[in-house]
Formats: sequence, C-alpha cells, structure tokens
Amino acid sequence: MKKKYATLKDVAEKSGVSISAVSKILSGKADFKEETKNKVFSVAKEIGYAPNALARSIQKNSGYQMIGFFIPNIMNPFFAELVNEVEKRLARHGFILTLCIFNDSQEKLKRFLKMLVETRATGCIIAGTREDECEEDFQAAKRFLSMVSIQADVENVDRVDVTDEAGTYEIVSYLISKGHKKIAFLGYRFDISILKNRLAGYYRALSEHHIEVQDNYVIEGKHDPKEIYERAHQLLSSPDRPTAIHCINELVASNVYLAAKDLGLRIPEDISVTGFDGISISKLLTPQLTTIQDPVDLLAQIAVDMLMEQIEHINDVKEVKQIYIQHRFLERESVKEIK
Repeated sequence: MKKKYATLKDVAEKSGVSISAVSKILSGKADFKEETKNKVFSVAKEIGYAPNALARSIQKNSGYQMIGFFIPNIMNPFFAELVNEVEKRLARHGFILTLCIFNDSQEKLKRFLKMLVETRATGCIIAGTREDECEEDFQAAKRFLSMVSIQADVENVDRVDVTDEAGTYEIVSYLISKGHKKIAFLGYRFDISILKNRLAGYYRALSEHHIEVQDNYVIEGKHDPKEIYERAHQLLSSPDRPTAIHCINELVASNVYLAAKDLGLRIPEDISVTGFDGISISKLLTPQLTTIQDPVDLLAQIAVDMLMEQIEHINDVKEVKQIYIQHRFLERESVKEIK
C-alpha cells in the first residue's frame, strides 16, 4: 500500500485550525498565538507534512531517507574525515547524507535548513556553528527535523563533545615540562565554543605554571589557509620568536610547518609545534606532529546513535543529552626539550 502524503487539510483537521491559518503559520506570514503555532507545527511534524510538491515527489520516488550534515567548510581535513565517518554509519541505517557546507554564512545556513524542511528530510547533524548563529531558525526547524550537534553551539539539542579545554591544558603543560616558556597560541574563530575552550586550556596551563601571557603570542586570524600561513610566517620571523607554537588544529599546524620550511627553520630544532585533532595529516607531516586526538570515529558513532534514537522515538519527550569523549595525548616528534 502506497504511503499517503499529508496535506494542509490534514494538518488543519488534526490541529483544529483553519486551512488558511495553517498555511500562514507554516509559511511564517502572520502572527498567531504561540499555543496555536506550536500545535500546528507539532501536528505537521507528527503526520509528516511537507510544504511543497517537489518535496513530496522526492520522498515518494526515493527508497532512502535524507539526513543533512552542516559543516562550515571542507578546507579543514578534520571535517573531511568526520563527513566520511558519519556517512558510513548513516548508510548502514539506510540514510543518505546531504552535505550542507555553509562557509560561515548565516544566509546559507538558513537556506539549507529551509531546504531540509521542505524536502522532508528526517533530520540533521550540525558541526562548527557558533553561539547564537541562526538560533531561531534551528529551533523552528526542530519542529520537523531530528537534530544532533557535534561540538556545535545550538541550544536544546543532543550534543557530543570532546574534552577540548583539558586536552589543550595537557599539551601546553607538556611543552612547559620540556622547558618552554615562550609558547604561542595560533588559531581562528575564538567565538566558537570548542575553539574558545581550547584557548582557555592554554591560558590555564600558563597560569598554573606561573607564566605570564604575552598578548603578541595569542594570534587569532581568519578561517583561511592563506591568512593562517601569513600569520605563522609573521610570528616565526619576529625578533621575539617563541620557542613553541601550539596550533588550534592541524589545518593551522600544517601551515606552521610550511612557513617554517620557507623560512629555513627546522622542527623541532628551531621551533617546537603541537596541534589538536589527531587526524591523518598529523602523521603525514615531517616530523610527525605531537598532538591531541579528537576521536573522529567515536564522535561520528555517538552522533549517529543519538540521531537514530531520536528518530525511533520521535514522539517521546526526553531530556537533552550532552556526552563528552575523552581526548588522547599523542607524543611524537615535533617537540624539543630545552635545557
């Protein structure tokens, strides 16, 4: 028996609201009482109403269900590995992953959310958003989509995190134990909570070891490889060059390696370098990078498990979950001990 796709009339009958009012509420064209809006949105999600004919056609002719995956960019190899791990796990459950690369654009975020709702996607996974970024749009989309965050700042959404602050604290403390006191922190987008937490770990390590923070050693650039390289080059060629640089992730670390090479500096003989993420690129760098590992496979597994649980219990009211994964310290070859 073929599935009967819901109509505006179905939503109106079940919610006890007129068809005209339902249409206006779902399209956001008029003001109604919050109770009425919530009732209409709840019924629409429950019976699987999609607001346009294209969406119904896509779902009707597809043997799969769609999950959107929001990432800020594809330049960072961490996201490339995360996408791969998430896609494999979603496929085992019969879902197709739709990649939503928003390039730090709120307008793109909104368009992707609208597309997922209108094509009646089953849910979405979000990575790399900052606090208050399109928050109202995400909360509105939650009425239709199951939703999980991987270290993304979205309120009232199940979330999986890594111990970013503790990981950075550990690796910066390791640099200090090797005799380093002039330690720089190179990164970008400190307005994103995971990156802000990594910076906090750097500050805590210096503070607890009674090392004064030098403002010129804390460098925030744009999320752009060319600018990251330029910042690294500038730092490494400065008269007051640090003895060590901790990089916010391995996209940054790879650019520090390149800048050091171009300046004729050797790692770790002339400059020690550490990173964060522990993805494949960290082992391909020469010398291999001492880093903190973000377990990408575990992040993906927990996020997909959370999403599947939501989908299977779509009508249950549950407390929002937040799960922390313990980081792992990987000591390799990029740090020199200073006597």
